[in-house]
Amino acid sequence: MTGLARPLAILTGLMFIWGLSIPATKVALADFPPLTLTAARYLAAAPCFAVFMRFRPLPPGRDLLVLFGLGLLGIDGGQILQALGVQHTASAVATMLSATSPMFIAGFAALFLGQRVRTRHLGGMAVALAGVATVAWDTDGSAGASLLGNLLVLGSTASIAAYYVLASGLIGRYGVITVAGWTCLFGTMGLVPAAAWEMTRVPVHPTLTSVLIILYLGALVTAAGLWIWLNMLRSVPARMAASTQSLQPLFGIGGSALLLGEPIGVRFLIGAALVMVGIGLAVMPEAKADG
Repeated sequence: MTGLARPLAILTGLMFIWGLSIPATKVALADFPPLTLTAARYLAAAPCFAVFMRFRPLPPGRDLLVLFGLGLLGIDGGQILQALGVQHTASAVATMLSATSPMFIAGFAALFLGQRVRTRHLGGMAVALAGVATVAWDTDGSAGASLLGNLLVLGSTASIAAYYVLASGLIGRYGVITVAGWTCLFGTMGLVPAAAWEMTRVPVHPTLTSVLIILYLGALVTAAGLWIWLNMLRSVPARMAASTQSLQPLFGIGGSALLLGEPIGVRFLIGAALVMVGIGLAVMPEAKADG
């Protein structure tokens, strides 16, 4: 198990960074409408990727088209749906629905990459997701949920999960930086016209808090987070990376309590225990046969 300690620690830190993104987005949506907020986030991330890629060779035209499609899927589709969904539902419910990502990632990895998922691993994911549901439903904020918002967040989760899995082949050829950078830049190209259209209809009232949140979402959640996550997908099985995502909503609910005033009670602690047990089952290596 020692060999898994370092990637697990890295993934846990990443889940903390990502976990705060939904409550932070909810706060920033008070000043920025959803399309504009998403575009500003990726405009903040784009220079980071441009610096990372400055000495990288340009992929051939066919692969650039694939990267363009992945940018539309994971960046435009996934992130716009998430911002719209967070705007129309409670932060706790959005956090819970984003935690369904392990199911989508494991399913897409089995479908597209042929990765094997054993019954015990699925059971571990189910236990972890039960813990996530236990935590997320123990909030007063869930009263603000809506079917439209929930469906938008769920669609976002599926889009981003598909992006991660489908990007793995190109990562093997060009590396994490090139794939993450080009998909981010292509995605930003699609976001800017959408934001320009939105700003002609919805006023923007930037504050220091919302601007700092945009920088956090762009530099940490998007640039640093995407690089770490895609790199981990090359280093560990998809089921292991997917299972640690169950930590993300725990950090998200904690962030909601601090930023939005949502309470944390005994059910939170019960849910946290279930998540940790589920992750343990999901990442437990196979027992070796005797002899």
